[in-house]
Amino acid sequence: MKNLNLMILLVIMAFVLAGCPKDPVPDPPPPPPKEDPPPPPPKEDPPPPPKPVVEKPKPVEVEVEETVEVQKPAEVQKAVEEKEAEVVIAQQQEEVKKEESQIAIEQDAEKSVEAPKAVTIISAPPEESDAVIYDMEMVYFAYDKSVITTAFADVIKKNYEWIEENPDLQIQLEGHCDERGTNEYNLALGERRAKAVFDYLVSLGASPSQFSLVSFGEERPADQGSNEVAWRKNRRVEFTRL
Repeated sequence: MKNLNLMILLVIMAFVLAGCPKDPVPDPPPPPPKEDPPPPPPKEDPPPPPKPVVEKPKPVEVEVEETVEVQKPAEVQKAVEEKEAEVVIAQQQEEVKKEESQIAIEQDAEKSVEAPKAVTIISAPPEESDAVIYDMEMVYFAYDKSVITTAFADVIKKNYEWIEENPDLQIQLEGHCDERGTNEYNLALGERRAKAVFDYLVSLGASPSQFSLVSFGEERPADQGSNEVAWRKNRRVEFTRL
């Protein structure tokens, strides 16, 4: 027992002499690495200057005043008369086609059989020619036609103005033809010519009771010649005083 205590004592002494092992001193931590200074922020490009705003010019609204053209009664009447005159001319042109077909038939008959000279037939003619009204011009026609051309439509309008100023005057419209063709055919053609002038006058506003119609066919030529110049003068309608 003593030996054991002795040994313990020796161990303790040896331990004291040797000294207790010291804890190792840790190495000082390395200095933190120097951080690079943060790079300077990139320079931002200055924003582009704002584009100038160009205002589109606003369309100027122009107020258009609607003008209502008031036609005078005379102008309205004239427009109506012109339209009616156009209708009359259109009707006459349709009659021309019928006349042409009739002429062709008659010419074929004349070639085959020469018709004898017929007795003059006049629709209620006066024994002597009435006085021509020199204030009014005559209306002339193309060969074998009863259509009023534009030029002589103006003549009829001028004559109508004179008739308006003389409402109490009784007027006779005389239809005439040149010498070509039979008497019967020329009497009918002269009547159609007088009727065409009459219809045009009525369409302008003339009173139908102021007129009478007569056809002399080829019996009263204005020129006794037998050529185109004379024939042109003979294809006419005259205005005579009753």
